[in-house]
Amino acid sequence: MLVAELIVAGAFIGLLLGVLGAGGAIFTAPLLMLGFDVPPREATTVSLVVVLLAAMSGLFGHRGTRNVQWREGALFGAIGTFSAAIGSWLATILPERVLTGGFAMLLLVAAVAMVRQPKGHEERRPRRSLGIVAAAALGVGLVTGFFGVGGGFVIVPTLVLVLGFGIREATATGLLVISINSVAALSVRGPEYLDWSIALPMAIGAVAGSFAGAKLAPRMPRERLRQAFAVLMVGAAVLLGLQTALA
Repeated sequence: MLVAELIVAGAFIGLLLGVLGAGGAIFTAPLLMLGFDVPPREATTVSLVVVLLAAMSGLFGHRGTRNVQWREGALFGAIGTFSAAIGSWLATILPERVLTGGFAMLLLVAAVAMVRQPKGHEERRPRRSLGIVAAAALGVGLVTGFFGVGGGFVIVPTLVLVLGFGIREATATGLLVISINSVAALSVRGPEYLDWSIALPMAIGAVAGSFAGAKLAPRMPRERLRQAFAVLMVGAAVLLGLQTALA
């Protein structure tokens, strides 16, 4: 029964990711912590696996298009591997209350970003200086490594505002950045933090759900869904905050 429930939970995450795009997978770790009583370190590690596989399947979906900027995305991701590794290491040594409380605040930030995502601009914009690009890449990597999230709600606006990408380029290239940072973060986590009996069924559900979500996306009221998901994240943030305070 637990396997079936994990597959369903993964499919829910995948549907969010497929329909909403950036930010959909951020709910993986809170769902595991609140719904399955998985400890924060293990939940964020499983989340990294789910995020990695979902991002790679999303990249596959962009085959044949020119939306993925491979060279720039690979460079941005490579810079972020250093901070992703550091963030992942910090997540294994800091008290779990810090991780849970930090996740509650991250969900609040993500909820705001979800309803204020950049919209509709496909033209290229001026690129920022190399120092700003490097700082942005390191910041994105740190978020991915520490919290075990894709960080798409951060990556997409960053690629638009810092590298000057159009929104479709940013969304597609963000999947490449997420994949690179997730691999770096997972390489630091020890096997004791990864329970494959949880990760595998959830990842299977997430990949299947992401394909289904991508098919449904053109027919779904995405803006209303973003608003509803933002409310859901605020609710999860409150629960995690209470859990932290009472621990």
